[in-house]
Amino acid sequence: MRARQTAMFAALGCVAALGFAAPAAAADAPTISAPASRQGFGPITLTGTAPAGATVELYESAYKFNDFYPSPDYARGAGTYITTTANSSGRWSLSRDLDSGFRFYVRAGGAESNRISVAVGIIPSVTMTASNGTVNVNVEPDPGQPGLRVHVQRNNGGTWSEVADGYTAESGSTAVYRTTLTGQGSGVQSYRVVVDADADNNLLRGQSSTISLNVGNGSGSGGGGTTPTTPTTPTTPTAPKPTTPSVKAGAVQFTKIQYNSKGTDNGSNSSLNGEWVRLTNKTKATINLKGWTVRDASGKVYTFSSDFRLGAGKHAYVHTGKGTNGRPDSQHRYWNRTGYVWNNSGDSAYLRTNTGKSIDSCRWGKGSGVTYC
Repeated sequence: MRARQTAMFAALGCVAALGFAAPAAAADAPTISAPASRQGFGPITLTGTAPAGATVELYESAYKFNDFYPSPDYARGAGTYITTTANSSGRWSLSRDLDSGFRFYVRAGGAESNRISVAVGIIPSVTMTASNGTVNVNVEPDPGQPGLRVHVQRNNGGTWSEVADGYTAESGSTAVYRTTLTGQGSGVQSYRVVVDADADNNLLRGQSSTISLNVGNGSGSGGGGTTPTTPTTPTTPTAPKPTTPSVKAGAVQFTKIQYNSKGTDNGSNSSLNGEWVRLTNKTKATINLKGWTVRDASGKVYTFSSDFRLGAGKHAYVHTGKGTNGRPDSQHRYWNRTGYVWNNSGDSAYLRTNTGKSIDSCRWGKGSGVTYC
């Protein structure tokens, strides 16, 4: 796409010429606040102030990336964003689900609020079964993130000692850690599980309740989590827990973007399809991209609307123009647009899961027409 043109306007006021200070725009700037953290996957309530009757637009970013974009409204569908209206007292309120640590701000009346971040406390759900001194351990953390470090500890005379440790790995729609403890003796033993914090994603350390079981032949379970220092939005323990994405940030990456199609930009379909992004699965497992989105800095969105299973180490190409998905081979998908997407003078590409989790981003400035991110 050729560089987008931006009109710039300047105004000189006689007030400034006379040396008087103009009214402070900050007085009308919106504000935003939220709990510092919540436990596990689920909603938080964001609140703040804005000029009465103003439209308030929510912007968000995964904590890891710090690359803000308009918050998608998944309830209303692709291409819609979360907004609300400040009431007559200038107050507003919004709800947003979190599956990891996030950052937020809002815009209203052309002004931006302060930035805030919200952490998520890890809740380890643990089940154990024992037979003849052998204990099988199954840990499912909430949020279901792969790569979290897990410690299994046993109480020995009032002192907790580590008996196993490892990392969560993808399993279906979540992530789990499994291990088998041998030589655990006989009688009743007490265990607990600790999951380390993940600073990159602003996930807080989690710890299960104590699980006591007869290691000769028994079973037990427990849960728990961190205790945030500020109140969190209450959850209903008996409510069904939504399925959370199990892929970790960076699992799929932009590895090449042809942002300037070769030859003359004549707007033909072949020229549009000469503009594309390449995604690469960096893991050792197949990842289904159904519902995932690719977007540019201005909010144009491509959605993988059907199953697209990207094998380990494999590529997927998303072309701007019209075409038949799966041609010339299964790696290729088409945006079906009639205009260019990517800005030659500089742009950003964002990859999100079907629940809006940030997986990767790529930025570039004016260059040769291609970037390898």
